[in-house]
Amino acid sequence: MRHGRFMGYGFYGAYILSVLVILIIILLLFILLYKKKRNSPFEKYIEVLKERYVRDEITGDEFSEKRAVIDELEVTDPVLIPLVERYVKGEIESKEFFIILEAIKK
Repeated sequence: MRHGRFMGYGFYGAYILSVLVILIIILLLFILLYKKKRNSPFEKYIEVLKERYVRDEITGDEFSEKRAVIDELEVTDPVLIPLVERYVKGEIESKEFFIILEAIKK
């Protein structure tokens, strides 16, 4: 006779399981909401970069560099959007991009 020892973790097993389920649900909601916020106005430019990489217009290193630069940008000035567009299309190089970006920030 085991007298109720079939409950796994004893009497508190149900409470532990309930807390774990609630935490998992909260974590999933947080992940889904974070993904929606992550969608920046620069997403279409990342797609343009991907297309250029597939067509072999840019190398893998250039793709990684430009994507990292775009991911780190925060939209604080509407002037950034055309600047990023020119940068992604290859009209300006990274050095020029950073010079113009610094001038905008001042």
